Amino acid sequence: MADLTPLWISLRVAIISTLIVVVLSVLLAKVLYHRQNTCTRLIESFVLLPIILPPTVLGFLLLITFSVEGPLGHLITKDLGIQVVFSLVGATLASVIVSFPLMYQHTVQGFRNIDTQMLNAARTMGASETKIFLKLILPLSKRALISGAMLSFARAIGEFGATLMVAGYIPGRTNTLPLEIYFLVQQGREHQAWLWVLVLVAFSITVIGTMNMLNKDGYRERD
Repeated sequence: MADLTPLWISLRVAIISTLIVVVLSVLLAKVLYHRQNTCTRLIESFVLLPIILPPTVLGFLLLITFSVEGPLGHLITKDLGIQVVFSLVGATLASVIVSFPLMYQHTVQGFRNIDTQMLNAARTMGASETKIFLKLILPLSKRALISGAMLSFARAIGEFGATLMVAGYIPGRTNTLPLEIYFLVQQGREHQAWLWVLVLVAFSITVIGTMNMLNKDGYRERD
């Protein structure tokens, strides 16, 4: 029977990182979605940078930042007792970095697609900004949020380069599915790698199909 450890590690990393990026994206989009200025564009450019940069570059930057020899890495590792490099924390952090832009793009676009006249009408009726956000903006953006969360989860499941640089390949600790496939092939065990390849392909098809259904329902509602 196949060792399911890589699957459980990947699911754990993907679930935790997706929860983090959903919260962070909603908070950042709440601040920026109604602003269109130079500062906003600079922030969004920085947020979207992981889409352009190679994953190995991101992994290298994370490795340098959180290395024990660096000030931040020393503080986190020695003073707080949290090991980032070569750990599940590092794998999760890498997944957060690479999947955050996808979630943010969907979130901010969902917020910006809402009719501002509706929001202004709520304000004239005395609704607070917090109530407007919770009762109008979030519910009206749910399709964008769900799509973004699904893409972020899929990106986290498939993350390879940055994870390998920061977390390394430690069987039973950081061997996520993409890493497991790579090292199984390196060891000449292609027949075992096929199992995880098929799992990831089936997962990807499920994500794409679900998103297509969401988009199809969204078009029907607009019609």
